[in-house]
Amino acid sequence: MDSNHLHKCSVDVRPTGCLGYCSQGPAVSVLVTTPVPEHEFNTTNRRRRRKRSSRRIHVEIDTFEKSADVLKQSVGAAASIDLNFDNLPDEARTRLSKLKRKRAREYLISTYQWNKALKGMEEDAMDDENLQRELQWLLTKAGYPEPPIQLDPEPPIDQDEWLIHSSLPARSNSMPTSIENYVPWTLNSVKVVSSHSAIFKLTTRDPKRGTPHPRGRGRVASPITWHVTMLGEVGIMKDEGPLPWIERDYTPISSALDWERGKVEILIKIYNLGRLTSWLRRRTSAITVAQSEEGKDSDSDEENMNRIKIWLSKPVRTLSMPYLVPGEYDFTPSSVLLLLAGTGIVALPQILAHRNPYRSLGIATPKSSQLQCPIDLILSCREDDLLMLQEINNWCVEGKRPHPRFQGLRNCTLLITKKKDDEQNTPYPEFQPIQQDRVSILQELRKNMVNIHYSQRLNKDMIADSLGRMVQHCRVVLSGPDSYNQSVKKLLEECGLDTSTYLTVLSA
Repeated sequence: MDSNHLHKCSVDVRPTGCLGYCSQGPAVSVLVTTPVPEHEFNTTNRRRRRKRSSRRIHVEIDTFEKSADVLKQSVGAAASIDLNFDNLPDEARTRLSKLKRKRAREYLISTYQWNKALKGMEEDAMDDENLQRELQWLLTKAGYPEPPIQLDPEPPIDQDEWLIHSSLPARSNSMPTSIENYVPWTLNSVKVVSSHSAIFKLTTRDPKRGTPHPRGRGRVASPITWHVTMLGEVGIMKDEGPLPWIERDYTPISSALDWERGKVEILIKIYNLGRLTSWLRRRTSAITVAQSEEGKDSDSDEENMNRIKIWLSKPVRTLSMPYLVPGEYDFTPSSVLLLLAGTGIVALPQILAHRNPYRSLGIATPKSSQLQCPIDLILSCREDDLLMLQEINNWCVEGKRPHPRFQGLRNCTLLITKKKDDEQNTPYPEFQPIQQDRVSILQELRKNMVNIHYSQRLNKDMIADSLGRMVQHCRVVLSGPDSYNQSVKKLLEECGLDTSTYLTVLSA
């Protein structure tokens, strides 16, 4: 490869943000652009692109060696540079590894995930006095301020001595009475909505719960979608962190206005092998009774419910509006295509709330910050896990009204696949939907021009047709299980969509 060709190579490495790759993070997106050699051009193809681009997602980059491997595969491959990281001194490799963990820790701290931020920190702090102070600061935020770590004039060098000296395990055998940026909420009811999913309704009067849209005293509310972190009190799990809980993010289906009034509803799919959801199922089993009607709230003893407290964090930004990206700013879309699957439907209520934020959220935003454009939806779900059908029907009705302009959904397609034959042990086997009600709502959906397809999965032709109906420039929002997100992302790329510019991915 000659020097001119080498000079024209470019490599763009960006964090995926944990969006879409939460269970496989840290992850980065690498775009390698190389010029096409001159000998490949002739008089018939001079007008073709003179650059080739290839994008690849690298996941689970949790060690220095994996980071080096990403660089070898991207920069080294594109520019023919020999990146021999194996010859780096051990001290340099250790320093770079600590720097990588520090950056990951900064993100976790910014989103109030104290347990994940503390994971592995004791070992790093063994010979670093500044990190020891940060460790104590984090423990205080997590609710374990005592006993304080007494720092010697010279930091302890022996690892075993430091781990005993820090006495972290002794402080984390039980839940603290207070956790910074978290509030205990009272579980009021569990509304089973399918064999796999339920809506958990919680309340609190604690003003420390915060708000998704801080405002007042000259501060204007920022239009965002948001999520909260739930703590599962499962005890200490070393691969999760040193504290007696695990942390998982959930997007409420209730509004920010409800949150400010001390109420929240969270739609959660229960996985038998899921650490937090299986704990949540066991914790709430006493108040969840067999249901004879679809969507009926569980009857329970009020005293039992009042004893069930669940820790939720302050709201954390997911996407900025109206751009629908995790960052602060991007292009304002002329249309939005939502490709959702399963509990990925939870993203929809918050997005649609920004069509009329004053009515839906109680905040006044300029029209330029409102989502005033056509929105189409393609929802994929299984027949035993149909979620929020009545709400979807209502949004479709809103979308057909001539005034006000741009309300609800413009077009909606529902793809219903059969349930898995091997799933006998469902979380809510007592759930029995009333067939007449199910048929009635599906008929209402058809009446409102919803396209319903049975035993059919999302494919390239459907995506191409949907993209062809969208007003450009279109923002595509993809939300579902990781396997769904990855396969649909490939289909979008096959349809010619520049996913690095126009696609937002959320994990469900």
